[in-house]
Amino acid sequence: MLDLAIIGGGPAGISAALEAQRSGLDYVVLEKGLIANTIYQYPIGLTVFSTPDELEFEKATLKPAASKPTREELLSYYVRTVREGGLNFRTECNVSAVRSLNGGGFELTVGADLVQARNIIFAIGAMEHPRRLGVPGEDLPKVQHLFRETYPFVGKNVMVIGGGNSAGEAALFLAQEGANTTLAIFRADWENEDPKQGCIKYWVKRPLEDELSRECLTVFFLKSVLEISGDSILLESEDGENVRFDNDAVFVLIGSDADLSVLESLGVGFEESKYGKVPVYDENTFETDVKGIFVAGHFTKSRHIAGAISAPRTIIPIIAARCGK
Repeated sequence: MLDLAIIGGGPAGISAALEAQRSGLDYVVLEKGLIANTIYQYPIGLTVFSTPDELEFEKATLKPAASKPTREELLSYYVRTVREGGLNFRTECNVSAVRSLNGGGFELTVGADLVQARNIIFAIGAMEHPRRLGVPGEDLPKVQHLFRETYPFVGKNVMVIGGGNSAGEAALFLAQEGANTTLAIFRADWENEDPKQGCIKYWVKRPLEDELSRECLTVFFLKSVLEISGDSILLESEDGENVRFDNDAVFVLIGSDADLSVLESLGVGFEESKYGKVPVYDENTFETDVKGIFVAGHFTKSRHIAGAISAPRTIIPIIAARCGK
């Protein structure tokens, strides 16, 4: 039986693996996708609006060409950390179930394999289940819930729906590269500049306003989305007017949720937060109300990468002490 199983291979999972290795724990990281899979799903060429010290595991080890790293530089850094550190990673393997063992510890179903561990850290990203509009036409092939690149949409009529950074960045990149772009957003999300809220942050909004002034972007203040069809989309404005737009592609970027089903099956409690439902956990230890089950990253109320990296530095000493390491 392992001392620790880490589910998720993003910044939180890598940090947990580094700390576990230093503490002499027998551990494994189980990642459904690729190393740092959430970062991999960022738009190609994106500049990450965090400084290196918020993204790195050791001071001055992330060395971007500019003051802030691109998606590609950050991915390379995380992959190098795993590979050069000899961390025990298993990628492209899905943890489909976890059950408590009578004698203590847990058994994880990983594909056709079973893995046993005394403790588990859930460090999965929150992009597993994109939120949906629930309107007719949302299942058409032209509707996407993840934005990756601009070039297939140059010269096309593109609608971006959402009020956060992901929607703002997608609209910005599309407008800059020549798509006929409309950002459909609630006025409150557009006008709110409180950095603690889920609005478009100033470093994205300012260049969006530049594109507006150059008439390369349209902002539509939304009340609701009514219908998506093959060549158009019907929206209701904030004033209650129905407006139909010619349309080739729609990006529905209204957030996503982590898969909580495995935690629920273990009997972990949940509570509501500004991010939606999150596990009940001790904010001093990151342990849930089920002993031996810990959470980090997007399973907590601290969603920034810096918080995801720092949480295992609290968790691992607790686990090491219990395992006599």
